[in-house]
Amino acid sequence: MSDISALSNDYEETSHFAERVNNAVLVLKRSLLRAEQHPDLADLATIVEAVRKQLASAEPSADIPSEIVHRLSSEHKSQLNYLLEDLDTAAKALRGKSPLNSTVVPVLDAICDAADASASAMFRRLRRR
Repeated sequence: MSDISALSNDYEETSHFAERVNNAVLVLKRSLLRAEQHPDLADLATIVEAVRKQLASAEPSADIPSEIVHRLSSEHKSQLNYLLEDLDTAAKALRGKSPLNSTVVPVLDAICDAADASASAMFRRLRRR
C-alpha cells in the first residue's frame, strides 16, 4: 500500500471515529440539559473503556485510532493517572453504575478534542501530498 493510501485510510478511520464520538456526546449533552431520560449510552461507554484500556496498556487496538490515544497521552502526560481515573468514572456513569452528571462531560470533551485534532492534522498531511 502506498504512503498516500495508508494516510488516506488512517484519515478516514479517524474522521469516522471523531464523528461517532461527537454525535454520541451531543446526544448525551442534550439529554443532560433537558433533564430527559438518558439515551442508550452503551456505545459511548464502550469507547471510553477502550480509550482507557489503550492509555493504560500502551498497546495498539483496532477499536480506537492510535493517533487519538497518542494525542491524549501527550496532552495529559503529567496527569495521566487522573485521566485514567476520570475515564473509569465516566464509563461507570455511562453504564448506569453511578450518577450521570455534568462532571462526565469534560472527560468526553477531551476525547472529542483529541479525535477532532487528529482528524484535522491527518487531513492537512493528506492535502499536502
